Amino acid sequence: MIKILINEEEVVCKNNIIISEEMLTTSSTILQNCYPKSWELDKDYTSRYYFPKDYSKCEIYDVDENNIETLIFCGVVKNTGNISLNPRDPHYVDLQILDFKTLLSEGETLNYVIADKTIRQAIEQVIASISDYGFVLGNLDIQNDAERIGAYSTLDKTAYDVFQYIAEITQSRWTTRMIDENTVAIDFFDPLLATNKKQIESTDTYYCNNKIIDMSFSYSTNDYRNKQIMTSEAVFGSINQTENKIADGYSTTFMTENKIGEITLITVNGITQTVITKSQQEQGYSGDFVYTPGENTFTSLNALSAGSSIIIDYYPIVRGREITINANEISRISTQTNRNGIISRYENRNDTTSSTELSKIGQSYIKYKGNAEIKLKIKSELDLFNVGEIVTYNSLVDDLDNDYMVKSKEIEMLLSAGKIIYTFTLSSNFNSENAINYFDNQRAKATGNIGEGETIIRDIDIENSALIIFYDTEIQETQIENPSSLDFALDGVLI
Repeated sequence: MIKILINEEEVVCKNNIIISEEMLTTSSTILQNCYPKSWELDKDYTSRYYFPKDYSKCEIYDVDENNIETLIFCGVVKNTGNISLNPRDPHYVDLQILDFKTLLSEGETLNYVIADKTIRQAIEQVIASISDYGFVLGNLDIQNDAERIGAYSTLDKTAYDVFQYIAEITQSRWTTRMIDENTVAIDFFDPLLATNKKQIESTDTYYCNNKIIDMSFSYSTNDYRNKQIMTSEAVFGSINQTENKIADGYSTTFMTENKIGEITLITVNGITQTVITKSQQEQGYSGDFVYTPGENTFTSLNALSAGSSIIIDYYPIVRGREITINANEISRISTQTNRNGIISRYENRNDTTSSTELSKIGQSYIKYKGNAEIKLKIKSELDLFNVGEIVTYNSLVDDLDNDYMVKSKEIEMLLSAGKIIYTFTLSSNFNSENAINYFDNQRAKATGNIGEGETIIRDIDIENSALIIFYDTEIQETQIENPSSLDFALDGVLI
């Protein structure tokens, strides 16, 4: 039996319910011809109207023969529709319900810099920012969570945008997992590190024990590439550059061939000098040379005699271009077609200032989209898998004998029959995206990130009251917000 609560009130609907769960897309369902169960007492469906407010809480339970309730789905009412105004017709309503994952994309945007933190600390910082939405850190099973992330601006980005970026630079996957009606866990994992994987078999015994209704597969190259080109307008170069300048005895400012990202060493006549940034100088630090990251000059704070040899080592800021290839796949396609085997994709990313992280994003694309995607579709009467789970298929067909990630799950509740049918879609290349993703994170990819020495404005919201006058009505008091901007600086980076 299915039990549905909206704002703690039990409701019923006339049609079957289908819940769609996916890795990145917000899970959702439609409740058709929905109305309060209390209406069943007097069968009066025409004199009352039912339309819960948007963002009303909805819970769907499976109740077994022992009256034990299991929470299947929990979310909020997003849209309502198809309410008849005919006084002779029942006033039912159709409701679209989204799970709480939607708040990762439409909730509060972030407004700080993640600076000099490990991957784990960065994830924890973002989750702490959205904890009041009911999100907690779940499983964190990635290989390089102790690596440090470069300065990354979250300004005006959603938590979803930042999680997606972290997944790309760590070449991992992330998903959400419902703990209870008030809590959703954020899980990060590397599919290649998964252990204790469930097994899928092509045997009568397996089909019978797991109540398999049907199993099929499809083969897709819609998102395939074996060469990935990543570009960015400005990144820190990965190669330390050395230049030699000769003092003329007058000028104390010297130009470099490229914009300076970070100076690692300056020597004058072989003697090491102390180097500070302009922001550090303004904070009271002293040194022999000063520079502003992002500019192509540096300045001596001391007089230099003519002929002095100044050697500067620095990481330049350059236009980034990273290319990642899968040589085996290029060779395979070339052999099969007797043509050039390169299948190339291009993407411009300005949400990173690190050439290393730009390269890792490209590697992530090749890792998860550098092979054709085999999709397994399994229909069963049992809830066999969770979204994001890694399973192994011991197939009689060699090409299908592989590991798969559960990409999506559809739960069809047959109300008249009192049973549930589950349909799982599994991906062989662990690609978590759909052809059309519900979340449009292109905005995050295109937005420039923060460079060292650059600043962002930290907004401080100040709530003020104002009287808004609606003519011919009563005066109403409405809260408005006026953002006021203050700057907070630390080591040259505003946070």
